[in-house]
Amino acid sequence: MSTSLILYCTIGTGAGVLFGLFTVTSIRENKPRAAIISGVLTAAICMILSAGLIYLEPYEMLSLIPPGLIVLFVILFFIPLGRVNPIRIGKINQQVDERDIMFAREEYQPGTEKYKAYYSLRPENKKTDDRIRRLPELLEPGGRYYDSIQSERTAAIFRVIEDLLKSVDGEINPERTEVNASEITGAMKEFTLNLGADEVGIAKLNPSFVYSHVGRGPEPWGAPINNHHKFAIAFTLEMAYKQVEKAPRIPITEESARQYLRGAIISVNLAQHIRRMGYPARAHITGSNYQIILPAVAHDAGLGELGRFGYLISPSFGARVRLGAVTTDLPLVPDRPITFGVQDFCEKCRRCAHVCPSGSIPKGRKTIVRGVEKWSLNVETCLNYWRVIGTDCGLCMKVCPFSHPKNLTHDLIRKGIKYSAFARSVSVHGENIFYGRIS
Repeated sequence: MSTSLILYCTIGTGAGVLFGLFTVTSIRENKPRAAIISGVLTAAICMILSAGLIYLEPYEMLSLIPPGLIVLFVILFFIPLGRVNPIRIGKINQQVDERDIMFAREEYQPGTEKYKAYYSLRPENKKTDDRIRRLPELLEPGGRYYDSIQSERTAAIFRVIEDLLKSVDGEINPERTEVNASEITGAMKEFTLNLGADEVGIAKLNPSFVYSHVGRGPEPWGAPINNHHKFAIAFTLEMAYKQVEKAPRIPITEESARQYLRGAIISVNLAQHIRRMGYPARAHITGSNYQIILPAVAHDAGLGELGRFGYLISPSFGARVRLGAVTTDLPLVPDRPITFGVQDFCEKCRRCAHVCPSGSIPKGRKTIVRGVEKWSLNVETCLNYWRVIGTDCGLCMKVCPFSHPKNLTHDLIRKGIKYSAFARSVSVHGENIFYGRIS
């Protein structure tokens, strides 16, 4: 058997198997368009391979052109080609006031002291916020996707999380355990994963990512936040792919609530464990309790990059993650931020911006926000839409190409995106071809 024949059969069979696997994967993921297109390509490769074998001898060199193009494509897809740009972060010299966060602003009820105090401070926000407050609250009757059973079931999960607020901080054991920073870092990561986290990282806590004043929660409203902890243990929680696929209906919000509850339990346990060791530690959980900007801290902890829609994109789970964190003075060794092609990919992709019903995700270039070059989400129109439909939407999370489940085909594509500018461009077009263009 000639060398050319071996190459022809090996490359052709490999391409056929890869597209065949993608066909099976697409069927399992309930993506009929992708399954049909990849199935047709699999059949076409098999026919070309068969025809080449029949006519190989007279046209041997000509028959090697198709596998040669495949080899060239693979090389360009996986070799380091072009720069992998990180998020550009300049000097940040201003903290965010939690009173200005949209989730705090929607809680200020007319006639209350908070309402009077806030809008005397920020009168420019009053008209927008009053309009949002007139809409049904999340998971309440009146929302487009309200369901008396599912909505109430989801609201019950959030109420359980609220009950955990009293446990986010507590007394510190006066007898401190002396630790080695490197060893205790490994132990804390292992403990966090054993508690149920999917990924974990350590960040040196940037004071600029701590809110300046209390906007929600059990602490007095408007009080300065005096969190001077040195480190943050941040972690991700994977959201179930099948539930995210049901966005923007109630299951996406129920899945969010389920992961927030998991994160709250992990955070409270982890913080309590650290306090028992004699070090201050505070859990940061949903339900009016955050003192830090979680996506920024998670980025510093090496858990992912910020995407066009403002969420953290994990290299393993894409946008299908919720975040949790504990801040502490326990001596730890911080991780470093990572880059895996997200900035360049999001610049080209724009699927989330095109699918966004409220137009809240920018379609253009990044802007400088507090020293960070990023895409700036319109939080007012985003929350307004949430309250119209009665869920936390999640369409941007659903259509993000990074959110595909972990399997061989998607992992290979992610590997190419991480290193190659060619792969990032091709993958954007491939997403439109196999899953349909969004415009």
